[in-house]
Amino acid sequence: GNGTNGSLDGGAVEAPGRFGVAPASSRHDQAGNDAGATPTLPPLTPEETPRIFRGAYGIGSRDFRPEHTLGAYEFVVGQAARTDGRTSADGETYFVLGVDHPYAVISRDTPSLLPAGAIAVRFHSIGGWGMITTGKNLGSIIGDFGQFISEQKPSYDEDGFLIERLFVMANPKYGSEKKGAPTNYYLTVAPEPIKVNCELNHVDVVLCCDPKAFTHTNPLEGLKKGGSLVWESSESPEVAWQRIPAKHRQFVQDHDIRVFILPGFDIARKATNQTELQLRMQGNSFLGAFFRVSPFLKTFGISEEQFSDVVRKQYQKKFGRFGDAVVKSNMEVMEQGFSLVQEIKIGRGDDPDRSSMRNPLLAPVGDHQIIPTAGCGSAGCGSIPMPATQPARAPFQTLAKFDSEFRAGLGYHQPSSALASVGVMGSGSGATQSKYVARRETPVYIAENCTQCMECITACPDTALPNTAQDVSTVLKTAVNNYVTDRDERLKFGAELPGLESRARAKMNEAVKTKAKLPFKDIIRDEVNALVTVSARTKDEFNNIIGKLPLSYGNVPAIFRSLEAKTPGAGGLFSIFVSDLCKGCGECVQVCGDHDALRMTRETEDLNAELTTAQVFSRLLPDTPQKFLGLYNDGDAAGSREAALRNHLMVRRNYEALVSGDGACAGCGEKSILRSAASVTEAYMRPLYHKKADRLRAKADRLEKEGVEKLAALRARSETEYQLFRKTYAHVIINLGGEDDADTARRIENYEAKHGGITDALLIGGMVAVLRQDAFNHKDLQSIDGRRANGMSVMMMGASTGCNTVYGSTPPGNPHPYPWMNSLFQDGATISWLMAESVIIEHARHSVVPERLADALLDRTANVATEADYFTLTHLDDALMTEQEIRELPKIWVVGGDGALGDIGFQNVSKVILQNRPNVKMLMLDTQVYSNTGGQNSDSSTMLGGYDMNHFGVASQGKLIEKKNVAEAFTSGHGSPFVAQVSMANAAKLYKAMLDGLEYRGTAFFQAYTTCQPEHGVGDNMSADQAKMVRDARGMPEFVFNPRRGETSQEAFDLKGNPSIDRDWWRTKYSTTGEDYNFGVGHWAITEGRFRKHVKAIKEEDTAKLTLMDDQLCFITQDDVIHRRVFDPQHRSFVPNFGCYIKAEEHGKMRYYAVSRQMVLFAVERRKAWRMLQSKAGVVNKDYAAQRAFLAKLDKGEIPLADAKSRVRELIAAELAAVK
Repeated sequence: GNGTNGSLDGGAVEAPGRFGVAPASSRHDQAGNDAGATPTLPPLTPEETPRIFRGAYGIGSRDFRPEHTLGAYEFVVGQAARTDGRTSADGETYFVLGVDHPYAVISRDTPSLLPAGAIAVRFHSIGGWGMITTGKNLGSIIGDFGQFISEQKPSYDEDGFLIERLFVMANPKYGSEKKGAPTNYYLTVAPEPIKVNCELNHVDVVLCCDPKAFTHTNPLEGLKKGGSLVWESSESPEVAWQRIPAKHRQFVQDHDIRVFILPGFDIARKATNQTELQLRMQGNSFLGAFFRVSPFLKTFGISEEQFSDVVRKQYQKKFGRFGDAVVKSNMEVMEQGFSLVQEIKIGRGDDPDRSSMRNPLLAPVGDHQIIPTAGCGSAGCGSIPMPATQPARAPFQTLAKFDSEFRAGLGYHQPSSALASVGVMGSGSGATQSKYVARRETPVYIAENCTQCMECITACPDTALPNTAQDVSTVLKTAVNNYVTDRDERLKFGAELPGLESRARAKMNEAVKTKAKLPFKDIIRDEVNALVTVSARTKDEFNNIIGKLPLSYGNVPAIFRSLEAKTPGAGGLFSIFVSDLCKGCGECVQVCGDHDALRMTRETEDLNAELTTAQVFSRLLPDTPQKFLGLYNDGDAAGSREAALRNHLMVRRNYEALVSGDGACAGCGEKSILRSAASVTEAYMRPLYHKKADRLRAKADRLEKEGVEKLAALRARSETEYQLFRKTYAHVIINLGGEDDADTARRIENYEAKHGGITDALLIGGMVAVLRQDAFNHKDLQSIDGRRANGMSVMMMGASTGCNTVYGSTPPGNPHPYPWMNSLFQDGATISWLMAESVIIEHARHSVVPERLADALLDRTANVATEADYFTLTHLDDALMTEQEIRELPKIWVVGGDGALGDIGFQNVSKVILQNRPNVKMLMLDTQVYSNTGGQNSDSSTMLGGYDMNHFGVASQGKLIEKKNVAEAFTSGHGSPFVAQVSMANAAKLYKAMLDGLEYRGTAFFQAYTTCQPEHGVGDNMSADQAKMVRDARGMPEFVFNPRRGETSQEAFDLKGNPSIDRDWWRTKYSTTGEDYNFGVGHWAITEGRFRKHVKAIKEEDTAKLTLMDDQLCFITQDDVIHRRVFDPQHRSFVPNFGCYIKAEEHGKMRYYAVSRQMVLFAVERRKAWRMLQSKAGVVNKDYAAQRAFLAKLDKGEIPLADAKSRVRELIAAELAAVK
C-alpha cells in the first residue's frame, strides 16, 4: 500500500501524515539549540542520545484511530511487531499506521475512548436521499435537548455560565460522487466532552436508510452487544430477516443485536407528492426511529411531548422559509418514523438468503463475448478479446486488474492503486458500474405505445436506454441460437423460422391495419405453440426469452409499416432496452409524455431480472442496419437530414460513446449534453477513420506490389528526386531529421553505418508497415480492454474542474472511453489547446506524411519529390493539410462549466478561441451557477440570484448586474470561430450544430444550458423540460453563428428554433381558455425553486390591485435600469416591489403570482439581450419598434402617464399596427 502521500519521516509532529516518537529526554537536544538556553547544561553523550522512531499515518486518507496510537506505543516499547515481523529490538524505527503494509503496526486492543454513557450512531444511506441533512438535524435537535436539560436543573460554573450537560460530535463521510453513491454519517452524544475524533467502530445504533445496504457493505459492523439496527424495509419481518446475508446472521445472534425495520419511503410518499422530496424526506422517519429505539429519551428524562415540541421548533427553524406545509410534512414523517418502527423476530441462520436483492436472469446458452455492460456479470458472458495482432497490455491497463482493486469488495481497506499513484484512471470503467443500489424506480418500456420519436433516447443522461431496430428474422434466430439448450432442437427450430416469420408477419400487418395493439410476443407464442416439430421444452425456452424482450412494431411506421409497404417482408422491430446503468431519474418518462411508452415502476427482484435478461439479449444482436435509420446516413452523419439526426443513437458505437456509470446526480442536465458531444463526434469521425483505414490498406497493397519497381524507375529517371524521396522517408518515417540538412545527413549516415543501408526493399517495407499500422489503429485497435476493437479514440477531452470532473473521475465510475484529463479550474482551455497541437503533430508525422509519400510514389509521373515537398513534409502542420486530412484529425473537446469557461477561466477561453485551431471544440455546460462548490454566483447567473453571494434579502433582491452572454461575446472580436448556443430543448438542432462545428475548419464554441436539479430546485426528471422553458422564455435563446455563411453578422447568425422569432416574447395560448399571452421569464421562474422568493401565489381578486407584468414592461427600458430610474416613484419606469403579477396555467388551472421588482428588471434585461441578438441576426422586432414609438410619445408629454397606464394595451396595439 504505497499511498500518494508517500512515506514521510522526521521527528517533528506534522500533519497530515507524519510524526515522531521519542523519550522525554529529547528536550535536552532542543534546549541546547534554543537561543538563550541555559549554558550550564552539558551536551549529550552518545549513550544519552534518545532513540528516534518515525511513522506515517493518514496515507490514502485512512483514519487515525486509538488502536493505531496504541500500536505505535507497543511497537516502540517492544510489545508488538510490524506486519513483516520486525520489532524495535531488531533495530527498526520506522512504521506506518492505518494501511495494509509490511511496516504496519496496530494494537489488538481497540477501545472506543468514548465517555461513559455515550450513545454512538452511524447512518448508512445513498447520496441525494437527505441523510446528511437528517444527521445535521439530529445533531441540532440533540443540541436543543442539551440546552433544555441544562435549563431544567441549572447549575453554573465559577464564571456564572450555565454548565452543559450534553455534548455532541458529528461528521459526514461521502465520496466525490454528486449523488447515488453510499454515504455515512457519524454522531455521538455524551454527558461529558467527547475527545476522540475518528470514525465510529463501536456504535449503539445503526440507522440504515439504504434498503440494499447489504449488497455493498455490512451495516452491522461495529455494533455493540445489544445494539440496534434500524433498516429501511417495507417487507414483512420474515422477509426482512432473509435479506440479511447468511454470513452475518451469527453475529446478530451472538451479539444480541435488535433488528428493526421501517418503511421510510412509504411514509415519505404519503406525506408529499413531490418525487424528489419522497427521497429526501425519508431520512426524517429514521430520525424519529432513533429516538424510539435508543435510550436517549429515557436516559435524560424527556417526555414524548417535550420531544415533539423541540423537534417542531428545529424544523420550523430549518424549513420554515419554505412554508408551514413543509414543516408539517416533515413533522409527520418524523412522527410516523417514531411510531411505525418495528422490531423483527430473529430467525434461523439457515433461513433462505435473499440478500442479493436480485433474481437470476435468463442467461444465454454457451460462451458469448459481448461488450461489458452493467448488471450482466451473472450472465457468464465474456468480454471482447483483444485482436491477436495487438501487443499485450500491461496489467494495469486490463479490466481484470482494475476490478481486482476497485470492485473486489475491499471497501475502506482497498489498497493503494498504481493508477492512483500516478494520477491515472481506468477509461470507461463506468460501463459495468451498476446503479441498482441507488435506484428506487425503473422505467418500463410499453412497446405497443412507442412511436420511435427518440425523445427518451436523446434525453437520457446515463446511456441507460440502448435501442435498436432489427429484422424479425434476426431477433428470432438470435433467440433460437442462444436460448434453446438442445443442439438438435435448435436445428429443427431453425428450419421452422422462415414459415414462422411469414405467418407472424401476416398477423403483424393485420394488427397495424386494424390498429390493434397486439404484442409481438403474443403473436409469436401462438405460432410457436402450434409447431409440431419441436419439443415442449424448446417451445418454453424460446417463449421465455421472447416474452421478456421489448419488441415494438405497431406504432413505429419508419421501422415496420413504411418499409413493409415498400418491400413486403422488410419491416422490422424496434426495441428500447433499460440498462442497469439507469439511475431512475424518470426523465425518459417525462419527455415521453402522453405516448405512455415508458412508465416508472417500483424496482423489484423480478423486474430487475427481466430487464437485465433483455439487456444481455440486446448485446447478442448486431448493430442497427442502415435501412432502419431512415434519412440518417451512418456513413455520413454531417450529410444527413437534421430531423433524422436523433437516429445516430440507434447505432451502438455512437450510443455508447460516453459509457456513463458515473456519480452524476440522477437526471443531470450536464450529462445529456456531454453524451451528445461524445456521440456526435463518434458518429462523425468513426466512418472517416474506417474509410481511411480501407484507403491506407489499399495503398499498402499497391506499395507491396509496385513500390520497389516504382522506386527503381524513379531512380532511373531522376537520381535527385530519388535521393530526396529517400531523405524524406528517413527524416520523417524513421525520425532521423536533425537541426539542419547537414545534421540530418549525419544522422542518416550514422544510422546506416549501425543498421545497414536503407535499401529500396527496406524503404518500401517500412512504408507498408507504417500504413498498415495506421490502418489498424484507425479501424481494428481495441483501445479499451474488453470493449469493441473499433479503432483508436476519435476524440480527447480536457476538462476544467467542476461537476463534470468530479462525477466523471471517481473510480470505478469513469464514463469516458477516450483520453480524458483534468488540470486546474481555469486552464482547461489552454491545456486542451496544447493537447490539440500535439495531436496535429502526431497526425502529420504518423498519418499524413506516410500517405502523401505513398501517393507521390504510386501516382505521380513527375516531381515525385522536390525540395519544396521535402520542406513541406518535414515541417507539416495543419495550415497545409487538405480538407480531408483535417476532417480525419482527432478532435479535442474542452469542457467546463459557466464558471470555468465563462467567468474565472474566460481569459483562457478567449485566448484559445482566437487561435482558431481546427481540432479544438469547446463546450460550456451552463448551469448559471458554480454548481460543484455548492451554488455560488457566476457571471452567467441570472439577476434573480438564489445563490451564495447573490441572495434575496432585506437589502437586495439580487444583483443588478446583467447576465454575461458568453457565447455571444465570442462572435465579435475573436476572429472567426463557429459559435452556437444550444441545449436539449431542440436535440436535432444541437446535433446539427455540433456536426457543423466539427466540420468547421476552426475552433467551435458551444454554450449549452444544463439544468442542475439541486441548485435550480427542480425534479430529477425535468432537465429537458426546463431547457425548453428557459429557451422559450428568452432566458437563454438558441442561436448558431457560422462564419461560413458570410462576413456580416446578419448572414452568420441563425435564430431558427426560437418561438415567435420577431417578437419580444413567445406568443402562445392557454390551453384551457385559448387566450393569447406572452410566455416570459416569470412563467419559467415559477417552475424552479431557486426563484421561489421572487414569486408569491395570490388569488385572482388580488390582481385588481396589481399591474400585469407585461403591461409594466412597456414602460421600462434597460437604460431606465442602468440609471436606476426604476426606483423613482415619480418616473414612468418605477417598479413597485411585488406590485406586478403574472398569470400562469398549471395542471389545467389558472394561477396568479405576484412577482418581485427584481423579476421585472430581469425580464427587462433578458428582453434587451434578445433584442440585441435579433438585431445581429437582421430580425426586425415589432414589439421593440412599437414600444419605442409609445415611449417617445409618452416622454414628450403627448400621452399623460395616467392615461398611458390605463390604456397601455390599446396604445401598444395601435403602435404595433403601424409597424410595417
